Amino acid sequence: MDKKIIYSLLSNVLIAYSAIFAVPVTFAILVKDFDSAIFFSVIGICVTAAERSLKNLGRGHKRRLPLISAATSMLLTYPLLAAFGFLPFVYFGFLPPVDALLETVADLTSAGISILPSDAPYILRLWQSLLMWFGSLIFLVILVTVMPTVSGNFGMTLSLHGGQNFSPIFGQMLIMAQRMIKVYTALTILSIGFFKLAGLNFWDSFLMALRCISTGGGDFFPARGYICVEYAAAFTMLMACGNFLFYHRLIVTLPPPTVVTKENFLRRGINYIKTFFKNFVHNVKHFFKNSEVKVIALIFFLGVVITMSSTYREGIFSSGSEAFRHAFFHVASFLSTTGISLESFGKLTDFDGFFIFFLALFGGCMGSVTGGIKIMRVIVLAKLMAAELEKTMHPRMMTVIKVNKFTVPTETIGRILGFFFLSCVTLFICAAVLSFTGLSFSEAVAMSFSCLTNVGNLPGLCDPENFLGLPAAGKFFCMIILILGRLEIFVLLIFIAGLVSQRNVKEW
Repeated sequence: MDKKIIYSLLSNVLIAYSAIFAVPVTFAILVKDFDSAIFFSVIGICVTAAERSLKNLGRGHKRRLPLISAATSMLLTYPLLAAFGFLPFVYFGFLPPVDALLETVADLTSAGISILPSDAPYILRLWQSLLMWFGSLIFLVILVTVMPTVSGNFGMTLSLHGGQNFSPIFGQMLIMAQRMIKVYTALTILSIGFFKLAGLNFWDSFLMALRCISTGGGDFFPARGYICVEYAAAFTMLMACGNFLFYHRLIVTLPPPTVVTKENFLRRGINYIKTFFKNFVHNVKHFFKNSEVKVIALIFFLGVVITMSSTYREGIFSSGSEAFRHAFFHVASFLSTTGISLESFGKLTDFDGFFIFFLALFGGCMGSVTGGIKIMRVIVLAKLMAAELEKTMHPRMMTVIKVNKFTVPTETIGRILGFFFLSCVTLFICAAVLSFTGLSFSEAVAMSFSCLTNVGNLPGLCDPENFLGLPAAGKFFCMIILILGRLEIFVLLIFIAGLVSQRNVKEW
């Protein structure tokens, strides 16, 4: 294990982490809360000092990332961020230290359990939203830089036409990280515009955009009942379901290349607009040809139709438009594993509630910030099942599984099957451990499912009060589940295997 590389990676995370402290400091100054401004400034300085220390320890590291070092850095990232992130919750006196840690880990992993009291000051809501946004950003960066070294992408390249090359070399990793940061920031700004047009003020728009684009969710939802705000949130959550690498590819190919010609300025402008529009139409067609996009659109459409039809037939809503609005919002919320629910969620039938929770199991596309098992893995598993049935009927037939017109490697299929099996095993192991804290079996399963899928809020099955009622050991175990659910169980297994192999080498 190369400790210098781990120190260097963690220092890079803390560089970006220290920058977000400028937001609560700015807000505190604007509202003339100078005590809070000083407090957040001090924490930001401490984060910067920790970053400098780690950077000095990591000097002279190799330019290639080893497997065990990659897994170790991933496992240490969220605990390191939580060690600084929980301090504001304790400082303001609204949460004890253990609960503050649980809240922080839930926010960083985009679970959005939200055990923060409803009377908490606005600046804590802002900090909560920033943790959600930054945690998902770090996950995206890990997803395209460190995770390919650990888990072999798990089929992420299948989401992109033509594939995508990932490398353990630091230079290539930096390029991929910059792409993710640009796309994620651009979509966040676009989301702020959505909420601003919906009628919210700037800070409410800012908070809602951070919570929805990161799929963090939580209980903060201003202007409840306003149709425009609900649709803005739903569309933002649907954007978060997409593959951010695919977004980047569509955006960078949109502007036409600069061509030096002898034509006049007007003619060049007309040609530029024509080429831009042609590229836009091509990219839209290219987007909707993607297998993940087609499947997630089909699941979303069926989810809205089934939920709307059921609620309207039961007479829960007085009009079809109202039933459609609530179905549209809740399906988008739970398919993206954001977990935001409106007051009307309690009116839904048991079937609708179960169906919407079932959507959280799927999650979004590979390369998205959602939880769940991801749509691409569902596609591969479904095609594998169909291929096995066909092969049973025709034993001599050679079957090939293709996604987006590309053959799925056998190694990728094996990894996806292993991931699915380990996810099921992990779910029941976590539920068994939580049952020792005094929970019933159904409560333990619901809480384990909530943490592993990072959906957080499961009204009627798993509420913030369930987490608050756990003993300290149960809360710490939930933090572990939240991190494993975000990073996936293979990271922990590789880390343990690496430690065992190193120990065996030393003994030999």
